[in-house]
Amino acid sequence: MPKQSFIKRTIQSKSFLLLAVTAGILILTAIVKPVAFSLANGRELLQRLSYSLVFLCGVSMLLISGGIDFSLSSMASAATVIFAQLVKMKVPWGGAALAALAFGAVAGLINAFFVNKLNMMSFIATIGMSSVWAGFAAWYTRGMQISVVSATFNKISKIYLPSTSKGLIPLVFVIGAVLVLAYSLVLKFTRFGRSVLMIGGNAAAARLAGLKPKLVSSLLFVNASVLGVAGGLIFASQQKAGGPALLTTTMPEMTALTASILGGVAFSGGSGSLAGAFSGVLLIQVLAYALQVMIPTLTWVQLFVNGMLLVVALTVDGFNMKRRLKKLGIKSAGGGGRMIMPGAK
Repeated sequence: MPKQSFIKRTIQSKSFLLLAVTAGILILTAIVKPVAFSLANGRELLQRLSYSLVFLCGVSMLLISGGIDFSLSSMASAATVIFAQLVKMKVPWGGAALAALAFGAVAGLINAFFVNKLNMMSFIATIGMSSVWAGFAAWYTRGMQISVVSATFNKISKIYLPSTSKGLIPLVFVIGAVLVLAYSLVLKFTRFGRSVLMIGGNAAAARLAGLKPKLVSSLLFVNASVLGVAGGLIFASQQKAGGPALLTTTMPEMTALTASILGGVAFSGGSGSLAGAFSGVLLIQVLAYALQVMIPTLTWVQLFVNGMLLVVALTVDGFNMKRRLKKLGIKSAGGGGRMIMPGAK
């Protein structure tokens, strides 16, 4: 079979399709609502993307390895409470941020313990921990937000490039984009990245090949939690506050999960790329923005878009899985993902 050119492979990729759909939505929005493309609205859209991209890196890497973490929003919200309280107690914001990130690392280790030591299903363990962190933050704050009293920290999300009054690109968006690029390169060109893909595809085979699936999984749980806190701190800077429900209303880990599957990351792990996931999150945020601009009364539009696209993405992923199994001569027995090998009854 002749090798396809880079341009042809790019055009046929899922990332290109998602970007084309995103461009179409932007063009349609510009026609229907030209005022949507003001400087302020452009900044708002990129601000939304900034913390979503940080969450995306952790969620995508974990999903590719075959894991999942539903506790990130609650855990990151609890971390913003810790951060805001420390700043309120006159701790320098840099030290408070390090403490919040350390809390995230511990939360990731707890998830890893349940999954890799006690052999619990990752979605069960992390749903449970989500309630733990949400309950802790609500108890400590009595359900109230804590204002971040650091002007320097709050200005971080207000730095735009170029550094003029008409600067469009937030610095935090650049940070998120650089993280996506860095993790994409790690996944594609490093031994660790290949280990993540192999473990997600077949953990038993990876173990026989000399890899340590549980160690890699634990590192990815910690990585996802630390990045979740980093994304939460960006959002706290934008909102100038920390609180128990700061991120649970937007649920950025669900946006990242939906974007990853839309972008070609298999829900069962073992395949996918950060480039595809990046295209997915662009589509989600642009579609939500377009609907909100054209129909301002849709205050729940983000949840609607996330839910709708997640169902679509999981349906497509299910068909893709069946097609891959069919090529291998493996039959799926339906519910639960049980497979029947050729010749088996």
